[in-house]
Amino acid sequence: MAKLYKVGIYSRLSVDDTNNSQKKNCIPTDESTSIENQRMLLSKFCMLNGWIETKTYADDGYSGGNFNRPGFKQMIEDAKAGIINLILVKDLSRLGRDYIEVGRYTDILFPSWGCRFVSLLDEIDTNKDDNDMMHFRSLMNDYHLKDLSDKIKAVFYTKAKNGRFMTGRPPYGYIRCDTDKHQLIIEEYAASVIQQIFDMRTEGAGYVKIAGALNAQGILSPSNYWKDRQGKHIEKSTLWMSASIRDILRCEAYIGHMVIRTEGTLSYKNKTQIKRPKSEWIRHENVHEPIIDLYTWNKVREIDIAASEKAKDRRKPQPSLFVKKLICMDCGSSMTSHPLSRKNKEGVRVRTGTHYFCYRHSMTGQAVCSWHHISESVLKTVIIGELQSHVQAITLDEVALLEKLKKQMNLDDSEQQNLLRQEAKKLTHRLSELTQITADLYEDKVTGKISEVTFTALMNKNEKERQTRQAQHDEAQNHLSEIQAKVLSMTKWAEVIKRHIHLTDLCRADVEELIYHIEIGESEYSSGARQQEIKIYWRFIGCLNT
Repeated sequence: MAKLYKVGIYSRLSVDDTNNSQKKNCIPTDESTSIENQRMLLSKFCMLNGWIETKTYADDGYSGGNFNRPGFKQMIEDAKAGIINLILVKDLSRLGRDYIEVGRYTDILFPSWGCRFVSLLDEIDTNKDDNDMMHFRSLMNDYHLKDLSDKIKAVFYTKAKNGRFMTGRPPYGYIRCDTDKHQLIIEEYAASVIQQIFDMRTEGAGYVKIAGALNAQGILSPSNYWKDRQGKHIEKSTLWMSASIRDILRCEAYIGHMVIRTEGTLSYKNKTQIKRPKSEWIRHENVHEPIIDLYTWNKVREIDIAASEKAKDRRKPQPSLFVKKLICMDCGSSMTSHPLSRKNKEGVRVRTGTHYFCYRHSMTGQAVCSWHHISESVLKTVIIGELQSHVQAITLDEVALLEKLKKQMNLDDSEQQNLLRQEAKKLTHRLSELTQITADLYEDKVTGKISEVTFTALMNKNEKERQTRQAQHDEAQNHLSEIQAKVLSMTKWAEVIKRHIHLTDLCRADVEELIYHIEIGESEYSSGARQQEIKIYWRFIGCLNT
């Protein structure tokens, strides 16, 4: 009996494909280019071969050099899980244009998953032996991607050398000229904000103070400003931060200069942004009207240099014990640290401790949230106290403690687990029956026992039930897996706690091994006493209430 193929139809369309198909007198419009037309073409081919069209996947606007596409990733997961066992594409370039990566999928991964691959127009089928041209076509697709990338870069480089503004969004304070999109002109409102920032800096204000002042005045941050200009809804308001103030004060665009090609990508395949060496930068002076005069610019430079020199004299800060472990309970921001110090008898400043506070509150000039201040010594006391209580409970009766935790996490219902296992077993049996029914229907159609119309109707009904049962089966198995994983995590947590049975102080290694993160609430005062909520999320098990 012929093998039953469950087909996953994959379609892809990049921005370049769309642009090329619309060019007149250059590249003829390809009727099979669109996502919908690709799907229809492949669906007909699937039906003619008697294959079952199980799922369709599509990625619209994604380059062939990028394999981090949502539709592609879902297809790969389904192929691994056996939901599909044949991948069908219009041509090899739809799968991808990276020669090495395409070969890894077609030669190694697809066969290892028992998945057949068919490229319709290239006449490539991994079930056949005459696929000698596949790797050559893949190599040419790769070359096409590189050639296209080189041509685009050459055009951009030429325009950049001629002093044309090329990047997508102009610096805050400027907009593109209506008659020449490569020329910048001043936008008065944002330019007034730029002038305010530079004026405050010349008066000695720091980055944080400037950010706080702008936030207090309700001035939109650059990202929200652009959304507002474009008429877009601002779903989540962003605030001015000290880093954005620093970048503005260092941007030469505000004195009329243009510095471009400061960033690039790793390669034509990897679009990760990297900093270019200064030798590759392109710099043009006085190419547009300045917002800031040279006197103000130079004065700000002097202030920055003086601040930098002052920072050099400071002792290099020691890494804090809870760095990257503390989270503000109210806004979700990380907590930043600040060393406490005092002068000893010899007049030398020595470190006496560390305190932590909300980073977002600090960097926005106290415009949002609140301090959530806590000292390192207090936090260590709280953690060691809770740890000792867990150690004591495990020492007295580890089994009883784990059972108590199971009840808290709703993991003690063994009857529910048995029901899940029975349900998964029944569903597995039914899925096997449905697969056999599909095979029988296919055989009946081939032998003429049933008509094409009847076959299609029964197949659709069968496939609908199969998808429903498969989803139910996956849900039951996932639930069981989650329970088993949580039980295993509790055991690991108990082992880690027992390794710290004699712990009286904390070092960074202890923090990494014991704690996932800690949420810090704001301090409150009741009857003159300071109270503060602290939630410790232990590794493997999370926040406990024992």
